[in-house]
Order: sequence, then C-alpha cells, then structure tokens
Amino acid sequence: MATLSEVTLAHSQRISAITKTREEGFRRVNAERDNLTRAMPAAASLYEKFDEQIADARSRQVATDEKAEASRASALQSAADGRSSGVDVAHRRRTDADLAAFAQKKKAEDAAERKFLDALAANPNKPIGDAQKARAAELERIKQEFNDALKAAQDRFRADVDAALIEERKDARDAERAFQDAARIGESSSRAACSTAEQALLKGLSLIPDAAVVLEQWRKATARVIADFRRAEDDEMARFHDEMQQLRT
Repeated sequence: MATLSEVTLAHSQRISAITKTREEGFRRVNAERDNLTRAMPAAASLYEKFDEQIADARSRQVATDEKAEASRASALQSAADGRSSGVDVAHRRRTDADLAAFAQKKKAEDAAERKFLDALAANPNKPIGDAQKARAAELERIKQEFNDALKAAQDRFRADVDAALIEERKDARDAERAFQDAARIGESSSRAACSTAEQALLKGLSLIPDAAVVLEQWRKATARVIADFRRAEDDEMARFHDEMQQLRT
C-alpha cells in the first residue's frame, strides 16, 4: 500500500501535468489565432504595434534582470571581500596575541630565574631545595598563564572567523533576496505590459470583421481548454480524496 508521502507526491505530479496541459492548450489556441489574424492585411499595423510593445516589455525586463544580476554580483563580491578582510584581521589579532603571550612568558621566566638566583645569593647556607621548589611552582604558574593566553587567542580567532563567515552568509542572503525581489518586479511589470498590449490588440482585431470571426473561434477554443482543465482538476482532486480516505482506513 502506498504511503502518505507517495500519494501526496503522485498527486502533486499529476496536478503539474494537468496544469502543463492547460498551458500548452493556451499556447496552441493563441498560436492558431495569431497565425490566422496576422495573415490579414488589415491587421498588419495592429501586429506591428503589438510586436513593438512586446519587444519593449521584454527589453525592459532584460535590462532589469541585468541590473539586478550586476547588483547581486557586486554585493556577493563585497560580502566575500568582507569575509576575507575579517579573517585577515583575525589572523593578525591571534598572531599579535601569541607574540605577546610568548614575550610575557619569557619576561616572567627571566624574573623567576632572577628571583631564584637572588634567593640563593641571600641565603647561601640555606638548602637549595626550597628555592628550587619555589622556582618550579612559579614556572608552572607561568606555563599555565601562557597556555591560557594561547587558548584565549585561539578562541578569539575562531569566534572572529565564525563572525566573518556568518556576516558573509547574511550579506549573501540579503543580496539573493534583493535580486529575487527585483526579478519578480521586472517580471510582473513585463507581464502587465504584455497583457496591456494583448488587450489593445484584441480590441483592434475585434473591429476587423474577418478577425472578429477568428476571435470568436479563439474564445470558444480557450473556453474548452479551461473546461478540460477544470474537469481534469476535479477528477484529480476526487481521486486524491479517495486515496487519502483509503490511507485513513
């Protein structure tokens, strides 16, 4: 028995196929309409203007897409540069911290050695063991502070790199979102311009007797495409409902 996921996927695929059939039907009846009406001398000027308007709409959309793409590319490059700069700063900061830790360690070790020698000089008859133990404890403390400083520098480095990467991803998402928004606006504007041009064409064709006959045939053919789609969609929804009911039982 099919699973819920399989049933849902199959339903989605069938709906997509039905929608594709509808769009192909629209393209077919529109092509038949244009083939017949374009051949009419009286419609030549209407189609000339229509073609110019469609070309202009598409040209504007291409220009919008190219501008959006250039803006996205620039933003992505800027994001990459920011990440690279952030990582470079992190490397320099860690290097500086490491060098400072080494210098501090050397300074502290030298001081511990001087303290040890001073203790020996001040008490030449005192057993050396106490001074050695004190020096060992001091060197162990210095070593621990040095290790802590290196770990802190490494932790800071990782945090800085992570921050640079996070910022780059954020900037990249913002750039992609801005590109998609601009592309949608351009596409929507193009569709609106094409629709306006289409309506003007149909209005002009309706005033030409021979073209008006073709338009009436086209409207009927379009209505049949829509009716076929709705019938197929209703059948598919009923099938999907039955399949879901079977899964529940």
